[in-house]
Amino acid sequence: MKLLFILIIALREIRRNALRSLLTALGIIIGVGAVISLVSIGQGARAEVEEQVNRLGQNVVLVFPGSRQLGGVSIGGGSANTLTVEDAIAIQEEIPEVVAASPEVRSQRQVVYGNRNWFTRIYGQSADYLQIR
Repeated sequence: MKLLFILIIALREIRRNALRSLLTALGIIIGVGAVISLVSIGQGARAEVEEQVNRLGQNVVLVFPGSRQLGGVSIGGGSANTLTVEDAIAIQEEIPEVVAASPEVRSQRQVVYGNRNWFTRIYGQSADYLQIR
C-alpha cells in the first residue's frame, strides 16, 4: 500500500514538472550514449593498433640510422643518413638468417601537376618490400 502511494506521488510530480523531467531524461540518455560511444571508439582504436602490430610479423626487424645533433640539440632518431643501400645488401648477404632486406629511400619534394602543387614526402622501396610485408 505504501509503495503504491509513493508511485502515485512520483508520477504526479513528474506530470507537474514535465519539462524538467523531459530535460533530465534527455541528459541521462545523451550521457549514457556518449559514454557508450567513447568506449566503443577506444576499443576499435585498440583493435586497429593491435592489428597493425600483428601485420608487422614476429620475424621482421627494422633498422634505422642514428640521430644527429644541430647546435647541441638532438634532431631525433632516423635523422642521420648514415645507412646506405650497400648496407642493406651487406646485411642480406652476410647474415644467412635474413631472407629479404629492403632499403628505404626517403625524400621531401615539391610535386607539381598542372596548376596544382604539393610539398610532400616521397618513399621508395625495393622489390623485396612486398615479400617482407
